Amino acid sequence: MFNGSEQILQYRKHVNYIILSSNYRDRVEFNEETYSLTLKNLQKNDSGPYDLISNGRFRYFERFTLSVFDPVKSPLLTFQQNPDSCNVTLTCRGHDLSISSSCYNTTCEEKEVTSPGGVALSLSVLDSSIVCNHSNPISWKKTTVELEIFRYLCPSEGKLSSNLFKPVTDLTVVFI
Repeated sequence: MFNGSEQILQYRKHVNYIILSSNYRDRVEFNEETYSLTLKNLQKNDSGPYDLISNGRFRYFERFTLSVFDPVKSPLLTFQQNPDSCNVTLTCRGHDLSISSSCYNTTCEEKEVTSPGGVALSLSVLDSSIVCNHSNPISWKKTTVELEIFRYLCPSEGKLSSNLFKPVTDLTVVFI
């Protein structure tokens, strides 16, 4: 097995012979029954192509691509109210992505964006909450705010209440 520049493992079944690269010695497990290779303690620089070459009775070649991701961080959800109406602009930010959406009173436009690397950011309404979700193929985090807050921001619905905020998870709200 090669990682594009270095041979990680060489195995010869008929003589029970295994050579393991010193750079991978503490990070590789090889199962001689299933011929599976497990690379542990992955790091970002482990990402890339890996080649399997069999020189037995039949020649065989297979290329695998490994992608290593960091866990995502909680997204930032901000909103800005138009003082003359019930319109609110929501902005959801995470990693290098950002999406904005418009809300009128408690009706909000849902949006989603995905980067070529598989990082996604979405802004959606679930039950009575607005959810900003940040994810990649291995993890996800969300920031949530109750829709009820926008009813109190709307001039026709009354003044801002001291009980405005309901309990939410991972809340990050910035008033602009």
